[in-house]
Amino acid sequence: MEIDQALTAIERATSMDGLASILVDWRSESGVAHLVYHATDVPSCEQPNPVLLLTYDDAWVKRYVEQSYFSIDPVVVAGRHAVLPIDWMSVEHATPEACHFFAEAESFGVGRHGFTLPIRGPAAERALFTVTTNAADDHWHRWRFSYLRDFHLLAHYLHDRAMRLAGLRLDYVMRPLSSRERQCLNGLVRGRTAAQIAGDLDLSNSAVHGYLRTARRKLDCATLEQAVAKAVRLDLL
Repeated sequence: MEIDQALTAIERATSMDGLASILVDWRSESGVAHLVYHATDVPSCEQPNPVLLLTYDDAWVKRYVEQSYFSIDPVVVAGRHAVLPIDWMSVEHATPEACHFFAEAESFGVGRHGFTLPIRGPAAERALFTVTTNAADDHWHRWRFSYLRDFHLLAHYLHDRAMRLAGLRLDYVMRPLSSRERQCLNGLVRGRTAAQIAGDLDLSNSAVHGYLRTARRKLDCATLEQAVAKAVRLDLL
């Protein structure tokens, strides 16, 4: 699934089940092992881990919940405080508990490798977006960075939609523009085309269109021209 198609599908989703279906389709078309969206902490909700959208087998999900692995999963533990992407190879593997956990996860088809993107939302919510694969080690090292940027954009877009569809974000909360969104809008202010902005920022054309789209939505504007004018008026650029 191309990034523009994925963004459009997320935008059009009208239910949490719809978002879950998008993850399944996205996994099938991208060739990864699994995709997981996990809202770990939402201030407006007292329930821990209030939203889970995933493509794991039901047997692993049942096992994970029954064993309360939320509290010992090395990736979740690291993700609670991380701000940068987490390569699963960098988290704790040495303890018997961690070693057993990863071995069991692999036996349920979770995947040999993975990276997890921490998400920090505008209302102080926290979430994790995970991509796993069964690729060989050398392929994994080449592959992970080539897809990281697009997955990062889509993860934040998915999080925003999930919070709204789950009723966990108030409509009046002002969502700040990310640095990439501001850079792309600044490019438009300078008269650059999307393709030129992509070259300036070393991004794909699809990623630039995605950042402009999310910026427009955050600014609650119907067109990019309106979004640029509003951002300038509010001194956001």
